[in-house]
Amino acid sequence: MLKRYRRLVYLCVTAVLILVFGVHFNDGNKVHAEAVGVVNVSGYLNVRTGPGTSYELLQSGGTGVTLTNGQKVSITAKAGKWYHISFKLNGKNHKGYVMGSYIKVQGGSVCTSVAASVIDSELKLMNKASENGTYVKAGKDDIILTAGSKVTLQDETTEDTQKWYYISCVYEDETYKGYVKAESLKVSYGKGIPGIWEGTSKTPLYKNAGKTTVVKNAGSKVRVGIKKQFTIIREKTVSDNRYFYIKVRAKEKTVYGYLPASSARFQIVDTETDINDTETPQPDITQSPIPAEKTPQPDTTQTPENSPSSSPSVSPSPIPAETQAPLTNDEFKKKLEDEGFPDSYIKPLMSLHEKYPLWEFKVFDTGLKWDTVIKNESVVGVNLLSVNKSYDWKSTEEGAYDWKTDKYIPYDGSTWVAASEKAVKYYMDPRNFLDERGIFQFESLEYQSESQTQDGVEKILNNTPMHDKTFSYTSSSGSKAEIKYSEAFMKAAESSGVSPYHLASRVKQEVVISPTLMSTSVSGTVSGYEGIYNFYNIGAYGSTVAGGAIANGLKWASTGNTYNRPWNDRYKSITGGAEYIGKNYINAGQNTLYLEKFNVTSKNRYDHQYMTNIEAPNSEATKTVSAYGVIDQDMPIIFSIPVYTNMPDEPCEVPSGGKNPNNYLKTLYVNNYTFTSKFVLGDDGSKKYKLKVDKSVDSIKICATKVSEYATLSGTGNKDLSDGVNTFTVKVTSESGNVRKYTIEVTRG
Repeated sequence: MLKRYRRLVYLCVTAVLILVFGVHFNDGNKVHAEAVGVVNVSGYLNVRTGPGTSYELLQSGGTGVTLTNGQKVSITAKAGKWYHISFKLNGKNHKGYVMGSYIKVQGGSVCTSVAASVIDSELKLMNKASENGTYVKAGKDDIILTAGSKVTLQDETTEDTQKWYYISCVYEDETYKGYVKAESLKVSYGKGIPGIWEGTSKTPLYKNAGKTTVVKNAGSKVRVGIKKQFTIIREKTVSDNRYFYIKVRAKEKTVYGYLPASSARFQIVDTETDINDTETPQPDITQSPIPAEKTPQPDTTQTPENSPSSSPSVSPSPIPAETQAPLTNDEFKKKLEDEGFPDSYIKPLMSLHEKYPLWEFKVFDTGLKWDTVIKNESVVGVNLLSVNKSYDWKSTEEGAYDWKTDKYIPYDGSTWVAASEKAVKYYMDPRNFLDERGIFQFESLEYQSESQTQDGVEKILNNTPMHDKTFSYTSSSGSKAEIKYSEAFMKAAESSGVSPYHLASRVKQEVVISPTLMSTSVSGTVSGYEGIYNFYNIGAYGSTVAGGAIANGLKWASTGNTYNRPWNDRYKSITGGAEYIGKNYINAGQNTLYLEKFNVTSKNRYDHQYMTNIEAPNSEATKTVSAYGVIDQDMPIIFSIPVYTNMPDEPCEVPSGGKNPNNYLKTLYVNNYTFTSKFVLGDDGSKKYKLKVDKSVDSIKICATKVSEYATLSGTGNKDLSDGVNTFTVKVTSESGNVRKYTIEVTRG
């Protein structure tokens, strides 16, 4: 009776949507959309007949159906926090519902729709995926979408090698659905869309779209297998053929490349709504399969591995009774909008809210224009990264790169060079990091005594020389004492008001080299600074002189009388450095990893930036997450996320690959002759190189060499001369495709 009632309600609501809101449904020959997932539990996962624990267990042979860890399922729809799945069990096909938090999906989450816009100047909706179909109409007129119209991609299918997208759109204030050819739309990929290979055989992963060079990993060519999942980053069309640029796991590494779009598809699932089920989902797993008539109680369930309900490494903060009930999705979305988050922030924050309903997201309204911020943070030397990064990441601005030698100019030691503007945009765009890991660079870093523990600090220090280790120091009374590193960080947190997890993860990044080795900045043995320690590398500014940044940091630690200086023991360095960070950063407004690196606050803006390593906020966020372990759903955490004006519509792309930019000549001369103005290394080709020869000379030989081994050279060799002025051009084409021209004028007679 209950099911019949729900079916009746669904039909009534559908009718209301059609009559009142003008929503027109047209499935045509729409195919079955799905994603692939794997069960992630330590016990058994219950399968139910509907999206909620109020529904009965799915039955098979008189027994309630359960799934075990590692079992693969197909996800066909999403209903709130529940997934509608299909799977095979004991040779039979089954369908049912499970809690989504216990299904691991490639790419991290299930996608229910994809945003796109129309490319064609006039685009008509078809009622089925075929040239022979009829057009979807609004009354008696065909629906015609113009270039730039926004649509939502809900599914796709291939008919006779032609890829069709099933979309919904708003036309004259009414919603319609239908099919269009894939090449008619520009898809918004954002941070990536989950995809899957649907070809009948493995396909090579190519370095470039339309080319035959295959990506290699560990010496072997990478091939994407049947039903292999990956993340689609963007697409490219070459010779009327579409290709997806993807990232995919191969032999425990993430690799990137292109594959034909014709046999790949997005993993998009339907959205379902259960009108009667408004309960808050509870853990729905059991230690062993149970008969259908028994309903598992919360206190007898065993939580899955890596699930939100597992015991965290820290104790959750006490929550007032009135805040126990989290906001509904609609309420939370409204709160984000009222808070001032732009639309491009809201979708990923909604996804986080679904899993962590007590997390709180606050806007840090910088009031700054995006382009202005990028211009200031792209000043050469402000942001550094490893010289081993690909070309796209590194700056070629003046002072960052030497065109005469094809070398990047180091700013710290021999390996740290200036980041490109593209790298600055990627790391400064908060939207690139609104996921379960990256979000922690926006975590408020004040000390929270109720939830941050010494055990949590030990987790951060794991696999370092400080893990579960003690050191000696001189106490305030002058006596010798022993203390664990983890306890020292807790003491430092108490005195400074800074999160001990933040302090430990920062030290881990600054001075830990390996599980058994730390930087000389904490050895106490550096010549001239014996017995001095600097755990946070405070004052260790970039330098290429003898001793480099470490010497600068130890000099700072050995002078002055503030922050417990001189730091002539480890305890003083750990606690005094924490007080420095608290006073100068956390308690002064730079209270997130992001703001410590990118100071867009009103105080000392674009200056007073703790780190030059542009990747530090992101990598330290990873260490913070590992400190928390499995985060309890009921644990409140506050995040302060920057917002800028005039930001790009889509998150800024990650720099990818790139090629050598150098197109300079190293030498240029004519054999046996001298130019009137000598060629000098570094000349950019803006001037002409001239010489005169006798009328009796009927040919010359132009000689040149290029600075970069990756560039190509043309225009050299033997040249015939005519009477009068002869003009020759030597071209240098960089690996990246940029051409530089050098002009030679030879006057004969």
